[in-house]
Amino acid sequence: MTVEAHDPRPKKVQIADTLRGEIAALPAGYRLASLRELAERFKVTTVTVGNALKALADEGVIVSVPTRGYFVQSPTGTNEAGQDASGPVNRDEINAIHSEIQQLAARVAELEKRAQSPSSA
Repeated sequence: MTVEAHDPRPKKVQIADTLRGEIAALPAGYRLASLRELAERFKVTTVTVGNALKALADEGVIVSVPTRGYFVQSPTGTNEAGQDASGPVNRDEINAIHSEIQQLAARVAELEKRAQSPSSA
């Protein structure tokens, strides 16, 4: 399948729309094809496919698990953030977020320390 050149929608939107329809019939937790496989299927770059998948993830249709791939998100039982409230907790994702928060806290502390130093001199 290829994206349609005469379609006024951007390629990423065409791909997202096609995948959205297919995903509706898949069970929650189903792993989607890789970026490379989808790029070959739609005859576009992996960047274009990545943008389409990001749009679907932003909508809560799929979820990205770093180094594992994209998975179908449960259409029911989701919370306001689009996350499955009844499903298993993704510890890897929580750990990654926790690590990023710690790094940001350390950077903020360092910036505050630097901001206070010139004023006390």
